[in-house]
Amino acid sequence: MSARQLLRLALLLAVLLLVWGAAALATRRADTSAKADVFRLPTMQPTAIDTVVLTRPGDTVVLARKDTTAWTANGHPAAAQAITDLLAALADSTPGAELVAERRSSHAALGVDSAAGTRVQARGRGGRVADLVVGKHSPQFSGGYLRRADEESTYLVHGNLVDVLSRRGDEWRDHRIAAVRADSVAAVEISRGARRYAIRRGGTGWTLAPGGPADSARAADLVGAYAAVEAAGFASDAQADSARFSPADRKIRLLRKDGTPILTLLFDSTRTGFWVKPDTGRTVYMVETWVADRLAPADTSLRTRPQPARRPSPK
Repeated sequence: MSARQLLRLALLLAVLLLVWGAAALATRRADTSAKADVFRLPTMQPTAIDTVVLTRPGDTVVLARKDTTAWTANGHPAAAQAITDLLAALADSTPGAELVAERRSSHAALGVDSAAGTRVQARGRGGRVADLVVGKHSPQFSGGYLRRADEESTYLVHGNLVDVLSRRGDEWRDHRIAAVRADSVAAVEISRGARRYAIRRGGTGWTLAPGGPADSARAADLVGAYAAVEAAGFASDAQADSARFSPADRKIRLLRKDGTPILTLLFDSTRTGFWVKPDTGRTVYMVETWVADRLAPADTSLRTRPQPARRPSPK
């Protein structure tokens, strides 16, 4: 074989080695890319999900669809925004994911074991559509750890899916106590212990009874406070049983122009705030003291303030 033929053979071999190397590198990159983003939620339409059960040690939340718009959380009205966030997170299959562990021995450190993880089971009319175990947030709080309940592999899933699924029981409940339009209120009756008073809307402003004209700005603030009354929390069954609303420490009634009631709230004081509930409802809410003082203030805060006497101008 001549030197020229040997050179051609060597060049051909070099080309083959380059092609093989490039192919191997492309395969490795493809494998790495697939491995870095192999977790995907199944396609789920929000309207197809009717029950989501979140189970963690000492806490189980059953979210159930009541109708096309309303949900319940353990039988109580659920917060609309919390349900919107949940359905959006479950329906979003776009967040990237990275495989971070493949063995059961890593579950405890990532929070996806049975001792600490949150089991999430989503069901629809066709049966179970997702069964996951949610663990800790990532160190950068840009996602968290998650695995399928029947698999050992754990993924770091980006986005807000883990954050939404990590909410606890009371966070799913509707904290709204009342929402009353200010222009619908013609009178507010307030009891604070044995002391009772009322403010009534007239043609030229508000009147305090007893007491005469009321401070119009403070009366407007009082009525406006009922546009959005939010609870800080909820009473447990035992706390609700021990709360005493008859007689109530405080009581308010909002009335329409024709004298019919719009809202009645009863208050029971505690060391840290007040239990409060509507007279027609069963749910007992917790509000902080400053909220109770805003909703049922002392009558002295509504009185008109005397104008300071004018000093005579110097001659």
